[in-house]
Amino acid sequence: MRPSSSRVLVGCLALVAATLLPPSRIATAGEIQLASGPGVYGSSWRGDSSFGQALRLGYRLGDIFAVDGIGRLGYGSVDDRVITYLSLGGTLYGRIWKLRPYVRGAFVHQHEEPTPGVRDDPFGAVFGVGDGIRHRAGFGSSLGVDYPIFRKNQTEMTLGIETSGVWFPDPRGPALYAGGSLWLGVNFGI
Repeated sequence: MRPSSSRVLVGCLALVAATLLPPSRIATAGEIQLASGPGVYGSSWRGDSSFGQALRLGYRLGDIFAVDGIGRLGYGSVDDRVITYLSLGGTLYGRIWKLRPYVRGAFVHQHEEPTPGVRDDPFGAVFGVGDGIRHRAGFGSSLGVDYPIFRKNQTEMTLGIETSGVWFPDPRGPALYAGGSLWLGVNFGI
């Protein structure tokens, strides 16, 4: 190998290592993740759209993998329904400079209930035992990216954006949901 070729190869390897490896910082056993944000979704029903607010709680190991849950409360325009979304899944993180791209897979449980039913029995709706609730199970996936905006000691604040989809195999509602959400999060190193 010529000297100039070896310098180019070493430079390329250094660039790849710098973009994929996390920057040095105080070692932690993991991070507790907490995030919240709004989302907008469409479904496979004609003219159906929904919006809602979500809360994500997770535990990230080694800055690479997280076990997390998402809860979302929203409104669907067709059938004037309240949508309660609960998921449990895993997220795989990468790193490109400060950006943290991720891919997530999850098991989903969703309640869909007419708005009048929620007004008549709000406690039943919260606990999933109200009249007219459709309980549905499915699978969800997400692609997104987090960007750290503030860091002090073992605490980090992030902004994120993601696109996601959910598939329900049963015929009691829309088979597909797709959309996106924004996140404001805090990670606590432990």
